[in-house]
Amino acid sequence: MADLTLTSPNATSFVVAGGELSIYWTYSGVQPPSPSTISVELVDNSKKLFTGPLALFANLATTSGKASWSIPKLGYTGSSFSVILVANINGEATIFAQGPSFAILPEGTVNNATPAAQEPVVHSGATMTARWSLAGQAAVAAAGMATFLMHI
Repeated sequence: MADLTLTSPNATSFVVAGGELSIYWTYSGVQPPSPSTISVELVDNSKKLFTGPLALFANLATTSGKASWSIPKLGYTGSSFSVILVANINGEATIFAQGPSFAILPEGTVNNATPAAQEPVVHSGATMTARWSLAGQAAVAAAGMATFLMHI
């Protein structure tokens, strides 16, 4: 059997509706893999939007390790989503991996979304620090005479 581990999205991840959800996993086990293909599904752990998994991709090679889903702009926001990797074994759906919960924020919440735990960004020639929060507020301090506070 396949040994699959979801590596992204992780517990500190968030994405914005209208953007891309990058999904990554690792595979270790026998070659050729068993099962050879998997499905990638989205689960709403809060059960507010849908009660069962939403199939995002089917019949992906188990060893491919990645997929990217274009999130619709409307209808998919919340803080309790997770991704599962599923295969059909002997006519039954079998979950091989489930990632931790992550958030999908409403469109326009943040630009160039970066998890809040990210290290400060330093550009050559000048120092600039950006901190993003899930609430969509960022404090940007520029070296020199001015400090700016932007609300997104």
